[in-house]
Amino acid sequence: MRCVRVWFKKMGMSRYVSHLDLMRAMTRAVRRAKIPLWYTEGFNPHPYITFALPLSLGMESLCESMDMRIEGDSTNEEIFLMLKSSMPPGIEITDVKDPVHDPKKITFGEFDIFFDCEKGTDELVSLIAEMLNSDELIVQKLGKKGRHKVLKDINLIEFIKEYKIGKLGDRVKLTVILPAGSTTNVNPSLLADEIQKRYAEAVTYSIVRKQLLLENAERFE
Repeated sequence: MRCVRVWFKKMGMSRYVSHLDLMRAMTRAVRRAKIPLWYTEGFNPHPYITFALPLSLGMESLCESMDMRIEGDSTNEEIFLMLKSSMPPGIEITDVKDPVHDPKKITFGEFDIFFDCEKGTDELVSLIAEMLNSDELIVQKLGKKGRHKVLKDINLIEFIKEYKIGKLGDRVKLTVILPAGSTTNVNPSLLADEIQKRYAEAVTYSIVRKQLLLENAERFE
C-alpha cells in the first residue's frame, strides 16, 4: 500500500460543484477507472481519499490535489492514464505524483482575480492600487465566538502578502497571495467584493486559485 497525490484542474461549470459533491464525484471516477484502492478495515470499509484544502464554491482552480492510498504495483503514470478518461466535465487530471509535503503545512494561496467592466479599465486599476496601497481596508469576515458564528471586522491589508495589478485586454487582472491554511484563511472574494462595491461602474469578477504555498513561500507539492 502506498499514497499517491493526484493533481487536477477544476474549471468552467465545475466551479459550482460543492466540496462534498466533488468528493463523491471523484470517488466514483476513481472506482470507474478501476484504480486498485486501499480500503480501511473494520465494520464499514471505505477507501482512503482526502483533499488538501477545500475550494470555495464559485472559484476555479489550477492546483487541486487529492491523496489516495492504492494497492498493487501500478506506477504513477499508469494511474494518471487510468484516471484521465474517467473524470466528470470540468475536471482535468494534470499529474500524479508521490506526496512531498503534508497538507497541514499549507499557509498561503495565490489567486488571480479577473475583473470585467464595460469601461474605465484604467480607472479600475487606479482604484485597486489606491485601496491596496492604503494602511487600512476594513471588511467583515465570518468568524466564531464560542460556538456561535459572528461577523468580525478585519483589516485586509494586514493579510495581503503580495499583489500585482495589470490589464489583460478589456479586463483587469489582480494577482494576490493570501492566508489559505487551516489556521488562518482569508477568502479572496472578500477583497473582490470590496473592490466591486467601491467601483462606480458595473463590474463582475472571477477567481482562479493558481497555487498553494508553504510558510516559506515554497510551492506545496
